[in-house]
Amino acid sequence: MLRLKQLRTENNMSQRALAKKINVSQKAIDLWEKEITEPKSSIIILLSNVFECSADYLLGRGDDFGTVNVMRDLSDEEKQILSNFSKLGKKQRGELESYLGYLLANH
Repeated sequence: MLRLKQLRTENNMSQRALAKKINVSQKAIDLWEKEITEPKSSIIILLSNVFECSADYLLGRGDDFGTVNVMRDLSDEEKQILSNFSKLGKKQRGELESYLGYLLANH
């Protein structure tokens, strides 16, 4: 797999740790990284989820990292703030950003 080793090392993850996350052997990870064998599609989906990238990116089929779901890492309060922000018009968003800048500068 073209980008598996790159993504794994960028995330400071050993082959053993990755194998444990997706319930395969460390040897399987090694063989995939050396492109001796290829994982099943179900494993590719698991790997995409672990690295939060598209399967196409993982397989080297595109340079776009793909759609990443960052919402799952947000607290309920942060999700509510984003939801409210999306309901604002352009002018209101600008005003909010100005006020946020003021708050950050004066905390």
